[in-house]
Amino acid sequence: MICSHSFAQNRQPDSLKRKQQLMISNQLKQVQKQKELDAMQNNKTKGTVVVAYDSKGNKVESYTSKEGAKVESVTDKNGNKSTSTTIILPPVFNKKFNADTILADSISIKVIKTKNRMQVLYKGKTLTNYKCVFGANYLEQKLQEGDNRTPEGTFTILTNLKHEKWDKFMLLDYPNEESYINYEQAKDKGIIPRNARIGGLVGIHGIWTNGDNVIDLKHNWTEGCICLKNCDIDELARIIKPGKTKITIVR
Repeated sequence: MICSHSFAQNRQPDSLKRKQQLMISNQLKQVQKQKELDAMQNNKTKGTVVVAYDSKGNKVESYTSKEGAKVESVTDKNGNKSTSTTIILPPVFNKKFNADTILADSISIKVIKTKNRMQVLYKGKTLTNYKCVFGANYLEQKLQEGDNRTPEGTFTILTNLKHEKWDKFMLLDYPNEESYINYEQAKDKGIIPRNARIGGLVGIHGIWTNGDNVIDLKHNWTEGCICLKNCDIDELARIIKPGKTKITIVR
């Protein structure tokens, strides 16, 4: 009896030890499995990995992530690894889009005169931006005919027509009610003559052939219209809706 009891006591630690080893083994398997899943997920979010060696013999691995960021990992001869990520921002101007997928009813436009920028919005979010130029006295509100100012306020694009000289012309509903209020107040204050005329025929148009550099240089030359590059107004013409599309012009 004494020998049997002593044998049972000796087996208990061995049994407990095996259970502990089994638990550790299972945990290691789970950790390895998770690493494999993480690696699979990581491979889904990055492009082809390019491996090279620099002049110091360091291993350099680089790839572009799914989000468009450039990731570079450098491993030295001692196995030390460092990783850097470069986020590539989309272009401010002329962001590409598919005009065939755009609903014209959901387009609106904002023009910022001090930045020479036309911001095209789709469902309230920026779709793209175009460079543009204005009237020579563009930083002031248009009050009368011949002042070479681009009007500020919210207007509706009325037409979308081809133009012999300016490629295309989109007429705005200037003067509108707000324009007439500004005009009458300016006359009452003596800012403009009592017999001044309010003017009209303000719109968005292109530029003469090979004239894009004028826009790139921000040379404000029009009599009050908004001028775009021909390639940009051609693109804009595909997504606006005359009588519907609103354009807000701010300083």
